[in-house]
Amino acid sequence: MKTILSSETMDIPDGVNIKVKAKVIGVEDPRGKLTRNFKHLNLDLHLIKDESTGKRKLRIEAWFGSRKTSLPSVPRLATSRIRLPV
Repeated sequence: MKTILSSETMDIPDGVNIKVKAKVIGVEDPRGKLTRNFKHLNLDLHLIKDESTGKRKLRIEAWFGSRKTSLPSVPRLATSRIRLPV
């Protein structure tokens, strides 16, 4: 049976600012800006605030899709900006 809705919530690291508008994600930090367009996928993207800790989170919901293909690319977009160069 096909999965109707896959959902994942990711923490936004400190020092990273994420903006979501019409399936376009913008990630900004001291190293620069990155944007990624997800208009070709059936995704719902929501910035939420965790009530227990007060931290901001990004909720990604994929409709009628494979969780393996679309969901991991969003957390990589945010975490790749805070890695230190080797």
